[in-house]
Formats: sequence, structure tokens, C-alpha cells
Amino acid sequence: MRKETLVVPPGTIDVHAHYFPRDAPPVEVIAGFPRAPRLVVDSTAEGRLVRGSEDFRSVRRALWDVEARLADMDRAGVGVQVISPVPVALEYGAPAAPFAAYCRWMNESIARAVEAANGRLVGIGTAPVASPRDCLSELRYLSEVLGLRGVEIGTRINGMELDDPALGYFFDAVDSLGLAVLVHPIDGGGGAVRRSGFTYDFGLGMPSDTALAATALVFGGVLDHHSGLRVATVHGCGTFPWAYPRLRLGAHLAATHLPDELDRLVSRLYADTLVFDPAHLPNLVHRFGPNRVLLGSDHPFIPGQPEEGIADLSSMAAHLPPGTVPRILRDNALEFLGLSPGALVTAHFSPTKEDHNGTY
Repeated sequence: MRKETLVVPPGTIDVHAHYFPRDAPPVEVIAGFPRAPRLVVDSTAEGRLVRGSEDFRSVRRALWDVEARLADMDRAGVGVQVISPVPVALEYGAPAAPFAAYCRWMNESIARAVEAANGRLVGIGTAPVASPRDCLSELRYLSEVLGLRGVEIGTRINGMELDDPALGYFFDAVDSLGLAVLVHPIDGGGGAVRRSGFTYDFGLGMPSDTALAATALVFGGVLDHHSGLRVATVHGCGTFPWAYPRLRLGAHLAATHLPDELDRLVSRLYADTLVFDPAHLPNLVHRFGPNRVLLGSDHPFIPGQPEEGIADLSSMAAHLPPGTVPRILRDNALEFLGLSPGALVTAHFSPTKEDHNGTY
């Protein structure tokens, strides 16, 4: 592995964007995990994510093509983008060994995309969190060999809430390694609401699921027990910013938590700006603080993003504390990723057969 220090290109940093490799998963993955999500490219501009023989969704070229992604970033004025796996890849219930190999394949693919972008992409990987031995090995590998800056996880891990004691080893590891954690809902909210269908899954399920994950982190002791942990939640932390005052009062009435202590823990969470309404942005800043809000776009899935998100921020600048917008567009992302201002450390990595098959 070779590391270089590169100057971050001018412009904003988008922390919530997804990537999926064009090459096929390894043979051992397909043999033991036939429903492993994979990409089928139908034309120069379009493709499909599939699970087994079932189509999951249609996708744009920028999902797998670095040059197309960089062109989108240029049009939007984005200098650096943080790429993470498409959440459908977080298949924690899959057989352990094939899923560990799948995570390795995904992480190495992300590292290659980062290298190809010459400093304009930062990688966040994945890990088989439900399998402690495989997870710990992969976290060290993605951090120390591939140079990825963090790990994306679901709002639940194979049915476990994020404050389940069985997941303590994971948060111990990422805290020790200094990895950022990006929390993302899976499968439309995982049953967080009682109505079904895309409108409800997208509009209520995912935000509610994210809020439940944030509640586990704050009220379940995860943040309290890991002082160095850096955790970001997508989609503006879902419904949590609006529900928190009631949660706080409930905890006070039930005598389970001290209000001031809860406020301190909430102020440690990061949340992105993907809320689709500029009027919501001041509440994000009020809830988490001007140093904890990050630009997020869900690129390349949401039409009009990140351009509309950047415009929304600009339109609300007068309603936010002075200096907040530049922090959201750049500085907060550097802090979340554990990078020093003005510098980006990227790994240039070419995996060998020994790297892929061995343990680290």
C-alpha cells in the first residue's frame, strides 16, 4: 500500500453518495450467496441492480463509472464525494463466509474507485457486522490496507438494534481504529411503519427507521460508552430531530436519563442535509449544532441532487448562525472523516490474490 497526501480540490464535500462495482462478485460469493446483489449493465448509460434473478432497481452510469460520477460532481460544484455501498448490499443475514468475501470484494472495489478519482473520492466501506471474527478482520483491512475512512452500517444488524450488547465489539473496534460510521436504513425502513408500499416506505419508513437507530445510539448508551465515536445518520437523521424533545421529556418523566446529558449525546451525532425542504435545515442545525450537519445527496439516486441541496443551504444562510454554511459544505465533513483541514489521505491500492484470499 502507498499513501499520498493530496490537497482537497476546491468546492463542497458530499458525504452521502453510493457506489456499486461493475465487475461480478467472486465465484465463492455466488456459490454460497446466490442472492448477492450485483450489477447488470444494459447500455452505456443504464444498468440494473439484481438479487438472484430478481431486479431490484434501475441505476444510472454514475453509480459504477468514475468518470461519469466526476462529471456529475463538476456540474454540481462538488469537489469531493464520499462513496459508500448501496444499502441493498448490507445483507447481514447472508451466510457468513460468502458475505465476508462479498464485503471484501466491495471494499476493494471502492478502494479502486477512490484511486481512479485522484483525490476526489473518499471511500466508506462495509463489514460483516453480524460475524464478529470476520467483521474485526475486515475493519482492520479496510482501514489499514485499503485506506477507507469509515464503514456504513444498517439501522439494525440482522434484527439487532444498534444498542444490543452483542454489537459492543463493533463499536469498540471502530472507536479504536478511528473509523467514521455512516448509518443508513435498509429495505424501505424494515417495518418501522404499519403501511406498505413505496410511498410509505420511502416517505415514512426510512426516516422512522433512522430515528429509531439514532434513539438506540443516544438512549441505549452507545455514544456514552464510546467517547471517540463519530457517527453520521443520513436523511437528516429521519424523524429524530422533531421527535427528540418528546423523547427527552419522556426520559425525564421516567427518570431514565438526565436531560442535559441527553443533549450532550445528541450534539455528538452528525446528520446530513437530505431533507428536501430548506425550512427543515435550521432545525437540523438547532438540534445537532452547526458543526454536526453535513451535505448529503444520495447521488446518483435522487433527481436534482446535490444541486438542489446546495441551493437550499444557500437560501437559508441568513437563518443560520454565521459561518454555518461553509462548515456544512466542507469543514464538518473533514472532521467526521477524521481528516485534517486542507488535506486528504487516500490509499493507492492494487489487491493481489494473496491480499484477497488471506486474512488480515
